Amino acid sequence: MRIKIFLFISALWLLASCSNSNKVPEGILSHKQMVDLLVDIHLSEAINGQRFRLDKTTKNFSNDLYFSICKKHGVDPDVFAQSVLYYGKHPKQYDVIYDQVLNRLNEMEEQVKKEGPKLKPDDGKQ
Repeated sequence: MRIKIFLFISALWLLASCSNSNKVPEGILSHKQMVDLLVDIHLSEAINGQRFRLDKTTKNFSNDLYFSICKKHGVDPDVFAQSVLYYGKHPKQYDVIYDQVLNRLNEMEEQVKKEGPKLKPDDGKQ
């Protein structure tokens, strides 16, 4: 009888340890959703940072950017915040997400380089 109980407990432990630890719980954004949001956030932060360097009077409106990006993607900002916390506790998953973010940003940069500048630099004449 003890052997059966031991085998039963061992089987349960084995099943629990073999569960998919990469499964994202309900209420947390999927990897794809996080990649889409983070790409847009990093692009917006780059634009905002460039604007701030060019115009010292521009106020920091990064919170508005985050809210507008969440709205664009149909995501509640609180769900995004919870997802950031979740993935922060699961760094291997976050690494996978950021690898995809960096790949997409690099692809976008290469596309821009291929197309060339859209605007000609200001030659100082008006």
